Amino acid sequence: MRRLWVFLLLVGPVSLAQGPLREIKVAISMPTGRMRMADVVVPFSMLRQAAPGINAGSLIVTAGRLELPSQVDDLDGDGKADELVFQIGLLPGRTREVTIAYGDPDPIYRKRSDYPRRTYALFANKIEGVGWESERNAWRLYFDPRNAIDLYGKRRWPMFLDILATPEYIYHLESPNGRDIYKVGNAIGIGAVGAWADGKVVKVADVASRKWRIISNGPVRSVIELTYEGWKVGNKAITLRSRIEQWAGERGFFHTITADGADGMTFATGLPMKPAVPVFRSDGSSPAWLATYGEQVVQPGETATEEQKGTNLGLAVVMLDGTASAQQDALNYLLAFSLQNGSARWYVAAAWDQEGMNNSFHDSHEPPALKTENEFLAWLAQRREELTSPVAVKILP
Repeated sequence: MRRLWVFLLLVGPVSLAQGPLREIKVAISMPTGRMRMADVVVPFSMLRQAAPGINAGSLIVTAGRLELPSQVDDLDGDGKADELVFQIGLLPGRTREVTIAYGDPDPIYRKRSDYPRRTYALFANKIEGVGWESERNAWRLYFDPRNAIDLYGKRRWPMFLDILATPEYIYHLESPNGRDIYKVGNAIGIGAVGAWADGKVVKVADVASRKWRIISNGPVRSVIELTYEGWKVGNKAITLRSRIEQWAGERGFFHTITADGADGMTFATGLPMKPAVPVFRSDGSSPAWLATYGEQVVQPGETATEEQKGTNLGLAVVMLDGTASAQQDALNYLLAFSLQNGSARWYVAAAWDQEGMNNSFHDSHEPPALKTENEFLAWLAQRREELTSPVAVKILP
């Protein structure tokens, strides 16, 4: 998987003109693969073990002379830091040294930059639920009995969920920023979760209560947690938790579920079935995955239901935990699976051929949109390799 759990380190003093700081160092390497931007997760429990005096609100992450945008997240809501996260570019066969410097706030914040917002999450009645975005895509989950995940295509990189949630703004219409480009209908949605029982999908519809919480909303990642209590599946009443994790620069997001009372239950995720749009599957290889590519962008307009000709969209789901079997019903292509150690995790991605087409000159360094089926499938193969190829992290002597 592309996220890294870092096992630490050394603590040693360093002096700067602004005041004394201390350092924790890690070495990160990628033995094989291709050049990539890796997501790094450092558990704060390990940072505290290495440096009991560390203050989560007063640190900076660097690689050589390069400052790496970072953020500290409290995942369980107890007011204490749980994870430090950042991203770093890696080349195969090379090692990069990362320094986590900490100390008094004054010297840290004299040195630390203001990081641009590259992810965002919100809840808004206007979009009928929760939304999350990176530069490349914006998503929303209908927080009602539909419980389906929908897609907003982005023609420009800036965050735009706030615009979509503005009263009277019609996000179905064409705009330079992008628009709602997908019609979910009665399907499960793009990488949403359901149950697989008696040859059909059971949506997370009949529940006693639904709760949402935005865990973090930062420059590196945004995290949303959704809790469904009393979800009725057959004769079971299940408590289901979904966690959505959106990293900067990503075409996709991670979806992790845990459940209580789900012994013996089969879950499902997948993609909506669209007329004349082919499906691609893993055919028994690991990890299990499925994808669709073709003319599946809905026409602009609040009541539009037909696909727009001349523009293509690729969608994909990649299972990251355990095994999954290929299934389908009248509306969905599916991956059916059981929980492994009480949880399951998958990656969901979208690639619109108009992605980023209205970016400014300053954004021209970003990788281009995927314009053909072959480009999309090649990107997906590379992304699967990244998701399943661990990055090595070691303690410096």
